[in-house]
This record gives sequence, C-alpha cells and structure tokens, in this order.
Amino acid sequence: MKIKKYIGIGTVIWSIIFLIDYIYELFKINKTSDVTTLTGLRITTVMTKEELNTQFSLTWQSLIMYLVFVIVFVSLGVLIN
Repeated sequence: MKIKKYIGIGTVIWSIIFLIDYIYELFKINKTSDVTTLTGLRITTVMTKEELNTQFSLTWQSLIMYLVFVIVFVSLGVLIN
C-alpha cells in the first residue's frame, strides 16, 4: 500500500518539475524555433507578423525520465522506511 502512496507523491513532484521546466522554456522563446526542454517536452514555435503558433509534443525522453524518476523515488522511499 505504501508503494502506491510513493508513486502518487513521485508523480506529483515530477509534474511540478515538468511544469516549472515548461514555463521557463516557454518564456525564453522569442523567435521561430524548435526547442526540447530538459524534461522532454518539444515546443515548436512559428512567429509571423499576424500570429504566433505554438505546438507542444512529448518525446520518448519524457516517458523514460518520468519512469526513472518514479522508480528511484519509490526505491528511496521504501529503503528509508
């Protein structure tokens, strides 16, 4: 039962890290570009005089980093208790 609790806490912590990384990279964009954040979110931006188009997509890097983070977090939680 504690493992489910650790998975939930790890997921919430990962979500916060993902959100902070997303916001940081989003506000750094000032031209047409294709950026991949540290947590694996790909942000494709196309700027014209009339509009700003932004497309978001996840990469395999985001899935792998999430799984590794949760496994390490759960392992440490179980070892400490």
